[in-house]
Amino acid sequence: MRPARLAGLLAAVFPLALLAAGEVEPVYDIRLDNGPLLGCLEQLALLANVPIVDRSDRVASAECARGRLRATLSQALDHLLSPAGLAWHRRSDGAIEIVTAAPGESVNLAALTIEDTPLPSLAPVTAATPPISTMVHEAMSVTRVEQERLVASPLLSLSQIGRYAPNVYASGASLAIRGQERDLDQFSGLSVRLDGIDLGTSLIEGDMVPVEGLNGMQLQRGPRSFERGGNATAGALDLYTAAPSESPSLRVSAGIGNDGALRGSTAWSTRFDGSESGLRVALERRVMPDYVHEVYVPEANRDERVVDNLYTKLNLVPDWLPGFSMEFALLAVSGDDPALYTAAGEFPFPLSKDRNSYARDTARTQTQALGSALNLQYGNDTWNLRLTANSTLARQEGLWLGSGFGPSGDLNNERRRAVGLSGRYTGDHWEMASGIEFSAVSFADLESVWVAGFRRIGDNRQDMDFRTRSGWVWVGRHWGEDFSVGAGLRQVEEKAQQNYVSVACNVEAELLPRPGVCADRESLLQFRQYGRVDTSTPVPLVVANWSVTDTQRLSLSHGRGIRSSAGVRPEFIQPAERDDSTQLAWQSEWLAQRLKARVALFRTLIRERFHYVTNNIGARGRVYGAELELDARLSERWQATLGLGALNARYDYYRYYNEDPTPRLPGAPKYTALLGLRYGAAQGWYGTLDAYHTAAAETTLDINPGNRRPAYSLADLRIGYRLDDADFSLAVTNATDALYLDRVDFRYNDRRQETRYRLGDPRRVELRWQYEWR
Repeated sequence: MRPARLAGLLAAVFPLALLAAGEVEPVYDIRLDNGPLLGCLEQLALLANVPIVDRSDRVASAECARGRLRATLSQALDHLLSPAGLAWHRRSDGAIEIVTAAPGESVNLAALTIEDTPLPSLAPVTAATPPISTMVHEAMSVTRVEQERLVASPLLSLSQIGRYAPNVYASGASLAIRGQERDLDQFSGLSVRLDGIDLGTSLIEGDMVPVEGLNGMQLQRGPRSFERGGNATAGALDLYTAAPSESPSLRVSAGIGNDGALRGSTAWSTRFDGSESGLRVALERRVMPDYVHEVYVPEANRDERVVDNLYTKLNLVPDWLPGFSMEFALLAVSGDDPALYTAAGEFPFPLSKDRNSYARDTARTQTQALGSALNLQYGNDTWNLRLTANSTLARQEGLWLGSGFGPSGDLNNERRRAVGLSGRYTGDHWEMASGIEFSAVSFADLESVWVAGFRRIGDNRQDMDFRTRSGWVWVGRHWGEDFSVGAGLRQVEEKAQQNYVSVACNVEAELLPRPGVCADRESLLQFRQYGRVDTSTPVPLVVANWSVTDTQRLSLSHGRGIRSSAGVRPEFIQPAERDDSTQLAWQSEWLAQRLKARVALFRTLIRERFHYVTNNIGARGRVYGAELELDARLSERWQATLGLGALNARYDYYRYYNEDPTPRLPGAPKYTALLGLRYGAAQGWYGTLDAYHTAAAETTLDINPGNRRPAYSLADLRIGYRLDDADFSLAVTNATDALYLDRVDFRYNDRRQETRYRLGDPRRVELRWQYEWR
C-alpha cells in the first residue's frame, strides 16, 4: 500500500470516527451454559478481571440459560440479572455489587461504564494484575488489544505485534518503542512476556512464540523500570492467553498457507468443580517457508522450518482458603531458527526481491526453550501479599557452514530468572506498597572453529552475567474520584561481568568439532579476558491524575528507565544505561461515550547510552514525541481504530564515520500511522483490515544515510464466517507484498563480525478452520 493511499484512507476514516456511535467498553465473546447464575457471573468476573459481590442473597437460587453473547460487560450483566429481578451498581472500590431491583428499576448501561483495566480490588491473581498498582501501571501510555479484536485479527506471527500501536517499529531484537530499540541480547531495553514468562531474545527473534491462543495483549510505551525492576527502558509488551473455560472444552484449529505453510493446534480447557480454579493445555505445530536463499553456502538452504509449542496454564482459587489465588504458566518450545540475510555489498540497499543472501559462512541452528511463571496472592480488599517468579532457559545449537575447512559447532545458552515479594495496602484515600526483587540474566556463547587445516581446533567461550537486586516503595493519595498523586522509588543494584576464554587443541581430521571439544585434550590458552562493573541506580516515578469531568482526564508522569550494558569485549564493560522520561496525557470520551481518545506528549533524555565506536556509554541524546489514538464503534457491527505517532529522536553527540555528531537514533522513524477496521457480530460474516505505515529509520550499528532502512507500508486482511462452535476464515498478511527490512541482527560470536539482516516476510495467505467441542 503506497503512503499516499494510506494517507487518503486515514483522512476518510478520521471524520467518520468523530461521528461514531456505540459503546467504548470492550466487547466480549461470551458462552453461557445451563446452570446456576452464580457460575455465569463467575465467568464474567474472570473474563473482565473485576470482582462481583452478591448483596441480594438471591443469586445462589437463580438460573442461567445456555447461549452465546457478543456484548460488553454492562450488557451481559443486564442480560443475566434482569430476568431474575436483580440489578447492579459499581462500588467506590470498583467492584460490581448485585442488589434486588426496585420496582420499575432499569439499568442505565451508558452511565455505568466499566473500564477495560484490572481494578484495584482483590480479584484472583493473574499475570495481567498490575505488579504494583493501577496508578503505576497507567503512568505511561498503554494500548490494549482485547479478545474482541484478536479473535478476528489476521495475526499469524509475533513479528506483526508492532503494528498495533503508534511509535512502535520493527520486530524481534530490533523492536523499538518511542525511538528506543530493544537491541541485542545483553542490551535488552524492552520486556516481552507471555502470561508472565520472560521470552528473552531467542524466542522473539526466532518467531518461536505461539499467537494462536492469545486472548489479549498490552503494548506499554514509556519506561517501565520502576514497575519491572530492570531492562524496560523502552516499555513492555505483555501477552495473555485465555482463562480456563467454565465447562470442559476442546478446540482444534488447522491452517494451510501459501509456499507450503501449515499450522495445526489443539487446546483443552476446564474448570474444577464449578470453581474459578481451572487448567488450560495447548499444543501447536507450525511449518513455515524459509525465504532466504544462500548463494555461497547452498548447504545451509532449506525449504521450510518447523516450530513446536506446548503451553499449560493452571489457575487455583481454593474455596477453603479465602483470599488466596495462584496462576502458574509453562511454555516449551522446539524449532528451527529463521535464516539471516547478508547483503552482497557493504549495505543491503536497494533490497533484493529475490532474497539472495551472500554470506561467506552462516549458521544453521535450532532452539529448544522452557519457560515458566508463577503468581501467588493472599489477602483481601484492603491488604494483600504477592509472590512472583519466572524462569526461562533457551538453548540454541547448530553448525556454522561455509568455512573452507568444513562445518564447525555453535552453541548459545540464554537463561533468565527472577523472584519478587511485595505487599500492598489500599484504604479510602491512601494506597501503599513495597517490595524486593532479585533477578539474573546470563548468556554463554560457545563455538568451535578450525584454526589450521583439519588438525587444529579453536574452542572459544564467552560468558555474560547480569545479577540484579532491588527494593522499592510506593505511596499514593486519592481525593475522591477527581484527583490523585503518587510517588515511588526503586533502588537497583546490578553486577555485570564478562569472561572470554579461547583455547586451541589438536584433533583428528574426520572430527565434526563441537563446543567443548578441547576439554579432554591437551590444549593451549590463546586468549583470556575478564571484566566486571557494579552499578547502583535510583529509579523514581511520580504520577498525578486529574479527572476534569467524568469523561476527561489529564495525567502527568515522570519516570526513569534503565537497562544492562556491556562492551564488545570484557575490557570495555560498562555500567547500566539511564533514560529519564516525562509524559503529559489526556484521555477522553466524546459524544455520550461514543468515541474514546488518548493524546500523549512526551520527552525522554538519554543520560547514558552505549557507544559502539568508543566502546563506552558516552553517547547522550533526547527524544520528543506525540501520539494520538482513537477507538470508535461506528455501529453495532462496525468498529475503527486509528493511531498516529511522531518522533524527533537524536543523539546530542554520537560521531560515526560521518560529519554529523548528532544523528537520529536507530529504530526511530519520524512518524508511524496505523488504521484498523473491523466488521462482524457474534455469528455470521466478519472482516478485519489492519494497515500500518512507517517512515525511514536508521540502523543499529551503521548510523549514516547510506544504510538507512527505507519507509514501507503494510496491510493485513482477514475475512471469515463464524458459527456457534466453528470458525472458517482466510487471512492475508503483507497483502501488497511490500519488500522491507524488518530487523538488524548482529551476534558477538558471528564468524565474520558481519551485520546481518532479516527481511520482512512476503505476502502470506492462510486458510484456517477452527472447531470447539463443549
